[in-house]
Amino acid sequence: MTKNQYTFPPGSTVLVTGANAYIGSHVINILLGLGYRVRGTVRTPRPWLNEYFDTCYGPGLFETILVTDFRDPSAFDHALVGVSGVVHMAQAMPWDPANSDPVGYTVAGTLNVLRAASSQDSIKRVVLASSIVAAGYPEGSEPFRFDTDSWDTSTPETAISIYTVCKTEGERQAWKWVKENQPSFVLNTVLPWMNFGRTLHPEIGSSGHKWIRALLQGDSFPFKVVPLPWFIDVEDSARLHVIALLDKEVNSERVFGAAGPFVWSDITAVMKKTEPKNKLIPDPPKNEKASLGVVVPAQRAENLIRAFFGRPGWTTLEDCIEATVKTA
Repeated sequence: MTKNQYTFPPGSTVLVTGANAYIGSHVINILLGLGYRVRGTVRTPRPWLNEYFDTCYGPGLFETILVTDFRDPSAFDHALVGVSGVVHMAQAMPWDPANSDPVGYTVAGTLNVLRAASSQDSIKRVVLASSIVAAGYPEGSEPFRFDTDSWDTSTPETAISIYTVCKTEGERQAWKWVKENQPSFVLNTVLPWMNFGRTLHPEIGSSGHKWIRALLQGDSFPFKVVPLPWFIDVEDSARLHVIALLDKEVNSERVFGAAGPFVWSDITAVMKKTEPKNKLIPDPPKNEKASLGVVVPAQRAENLIRAFFGRPGWTTLEDCIEATVKTA
């Protein structure tokens, strides 16, 4: 896709919340590579992040801005001045002991972003980072089917984790707000599954890296605690967020990022191939069964990656895990 077909032109400023996070940092990296200016929100100063992007792209194209409390109705007012698009990646992590109400924090932050964006005529698109868990989560041996109208129906009492409730309620309330308020911008959401792949900086962490690092050190705890979902390479995940921001053909859509299922034996095989001298990598569980089903909109997402970025399709699991191992 040529740049004159984008929702707004290179040189424009994009706000990315959660700038120091795994997917968010890749979103910023892609946008800077396409010629955009990026303003990233952080909760505390992250000088290493500014240094990294200044080194890669030159000074003056990336800046950070402190937003310490998403629940503050005016939290994003200053951050959104002069912005053409928003990618809202950040949310409260349920395992953060400092946050007693992660669902309320997530919903408040999302709605505050939308309200603030609606006051800025310059903003054409808002993209919300949701998750596949907002559509549901496979349980048992029955094949699943996710479509664009699939929603998780669990409650805080029945959900696999409060993270599921955070993502589901955050996205639900975003769509509800847009329907009721009819802002001038377009809202798109992206629902990726389990992210693996390279990190851009040692200060950036992810669950996937934590698990791969543990396996490299001989700790098999991921086999016991991590359900077997589908995967997506983190850079494909970031690409989908950028597409949802810039592609004029993506309007009011839920974009599903799911490359395919995996089992731990698939991952350990790549790990042992990538690190043949590492004898600590444990053997995978026996008789594993992948989460079988279909994510109907995933084909649409893969086609968007092909058309927008000129890529052959999803990054393969082998390439994805190899990149994870090398930066774990």
